[in-house]
Amino acid sequence: MSSTEVESAQTRMNAHYRLVLEGLLTNAERDARLARAEGDRAAMGKAQARLDTSRAALDIYTASHLVGYGKRPWPREVLG
Repeated sequence: MSSTEVESAQTRMNAHYRLVLEGLLTNAERDARLARAEGDRAAMGKAQARLDTSRAALDIYTASHLVGYGKRPWPREVLG
């Protein structure tokens, strides 16, 4: 595989990961808002844990990519 092909595959993987994570973050944020509005502390805790876990996964992936490739997989302002 040439370096151009590897870079292209990496770009596609980053885009797919970002798309998946955006959906997870959106759903977790929605669930947290709904639980807060309903006053359901147990559901709010679960939703907040999912949201925190999704954000941590994003941070880990971003940091790993930065260390491995010397650049972020997407611009800083895209997610977070």
